[in-house]
Amino acid sequence: MSTRIDCPRLGRRGIAALEFALLAPVFVTLLLSTADVANRVQTSLRLEGAARAGAQYAAANASDMGEIRNRVIAAWPELTLADVPLPTLACECAAAPVACHVQCQGGMVKTITVTAQRTLTPFLLQTMAQGQGNAVIRLR
Repeated sequence: MSTRIDCPRLGRRGIAALEFALLAPVFVTLLLSTADVANRVQTSLRLEGAARAGAQYAAANASDMGEIRNRVIAAWPELTLADVPLPTLACECAAAPVACHVQCQGGMVKTITVTAQRTLTPFLLQTMAQGQGNAVIRLR
């Protein structure tokens, strides 16, 4: 035999309002968290594209670090000099880091790393406060 609990003072509308009051914060939290993640992903993709634009220029003009940085900013004009550090040049000889002016018997591998970053203002997830895009190009 099942028993039904009636609450004559609340009625059906009162119970629905109570359920909504209990579940609304959960749904709002999910919505805001999803917006934070989506904003971070979209920003990181745009930053990757801007860094790639700088890397494409670096393929032909590897020594002009300032212009590589300017090409990244031109790809996304909202970026500032603070958002785009100067690209870094790294050299390796036999898989060991060396200075780029050193002679290497096995052939030197030079790479340029182009980075773009942007500070975000998340709603809830503070770990989503930094978007970053990188592009690494290997020079011959």
